[in-house]
Amino acid sequence: MGENTNRRAIMAVMVCAVLWGFWWLPVSLMEGAGLNGPWIALAINLSSLPVAVAVAVWAGARMSGRAVLGGIMIGLAITLYALAAAYTDFIRAVLLFYLAPAWSTLIEVIWFRRRWTRFVSLALSLSFVGILLISRGEIEFSGLGALGDWMALGSGLSWSIGVALLFAGARASTGGTFLVAALSGAVMAGVIGLLDGSMAHGWPSVDLGRLGASAVFACGFMGILLGGTLWGAFQLPPTVMTYLLSLEIIGGVFSSAVFLDERFGWFEAGGAVCILSAVLVEVLAQRQTRARPV
Repeated sequence: MGENTNRRAIMAVMVCAVLWGFWWLPVSLMEGAGLNGPWIALAINLSSLPVAVAVAVWAGARMSGRAVLGGIMIGLAITLYALAAAYTDFIRAVLLFYLAPAWSTLIEVIWFRRRWTRFVSLALSLSFVGILLISRGEIEFSGLGALGDWMALGSGLSWSIGVALLFAGARASTGGTFLVAALSGAVMAGVIGLLDGSMAHGWPSVDLGRLGASAVFACGFMGILLGGTLWGAFQLPPTVMTYLLSLEIIGGVFSSAVFLDERFGWFEAGGAVCILSAVLVEVLAQRQTRARPV
């Protein structure tokens, strides 16, 4: 992989990561149209399908076995993360999901034969301190193990496995993987909705006009996010991908402060600096020791 491609991939994933911080926007639009819980995850995944099909047709749908499995794991991760906040406290869901840098690091150490260095320890420490600062330490772990907690934890683990499979699985296209991720995410949302009973009584009462407008917005929004993120996953090692995507937390904090009038102060600013520092440490560390699959 050329240095220019590496830089473009880093920039693309950074932009997508910040935009992931606006994930609440399509969710709130779907809620305003009358959907909730798994129905929202199903609608968002289905809304992204037109873009996924278009990208697959335009760029080709070439796939490998690893890429198919990677796309399924990423689709599962996105759906579980979207639902986790509905079943548990949002801050706890974010913290449990962002154990993903630790999972990705372990995958690289075991599967990619990466050496554990002081830079690895520093990046992990900075990332976790940043999350704790942004949450202001207001994390209640009583009752840990509820359904939403397992969803958030499973989402982070699924994401780490998915991006590792995409990075290791050559001869695959972003378009095909995008399509697999969207379809698997929709299927998983439907399965969860049937299991928890929220889809057992048929379609909910919705405002069709608002739902249509929300679907159009979600189509474009998810098209940009998933397309850019998956392309980056083919170019960048799993740990770099995961650290870059932790910038989502910063995007979420800023967007909620500006648009939802939520708090932003020294704790949030300090947490943002820690997360940015973790990303920088990891990118510099990867330049010194390139991870390669076995």
